[in-house]
Amino acid sequence: MTLIESYEQQYSSVTADITHNIGKVATSYGAEKQNHVRQADKLFEEAHELLEQMELEVKEQEPRERQKYSTRVKSFKIELTKLQSDLKRAKLGIDANRDELLGDDTHDSEDQRARLLDNTETLERSSRRLDHGYRMTIETERIGSQIMEDLHNQRQTINRSRGRLQEMDSALGKSSRVLSGMMQRIIQNRIMLIGIGLIVLIAIVLAIYFMVRPHS
Repeated sequence: MTLIESYEQQYSSVTADITHNIGKVATSYGAEKQNHVRQADKLFEEAHELLEQMELEVKEQEPRERQKYSTRVKSFKIELTKLQSDLKRAKLGIDANRDELLGDDTHDSEDQRARLLDNTETLERSSRRLDHGYRMTIETERIGSQIMEDLHNQRQTINRSRGRLQEMDSALGKSSRVLSGMMQRIIQNRIMLIGIGLIVLIAIVLAIYFMVRPHS
């Protein structure tokens, strides 16, 4: 079995489920009816995706096979459009057989109801988009506030770090001055020791000189 034939089998199964759901929509009311409508809408989305996959696969076929499968896909699209019309009738509670018997007046009434239903669905979609946009705005504002708070905290942290660095720089300056003073005192002490050593050395030399001189 080729991939496109697999898609065709899946499509047949989905359209069968759609037909079954349309029958339930026509015979149910209230919340149960809305539930069947939502299920049918999901199945329609799946059917459209399968048709798109089939169209892509048809383009990969050889010319002779491409024509055959292209015709099938077109017939599937016509069938899906008819099923969508059947779903609209089921939503409005219109019987297809009664529609054929009553003629054009019923068609006008059906068209008006269908337009009303389309407008209602458009409003619902717009409302959902607005709700989504509002939620996105709230979420963006929350994230922005969080970012501003994080930046404020980081700024405080940087300021505290800067204060510590200034304190450390001041402490290092004081330490440097203390070390400089100590080094100066050490140098002074060494000079004094060298001077004392020289004085002692001169005294020793003179003592030796005077001790040796009388004998000579």
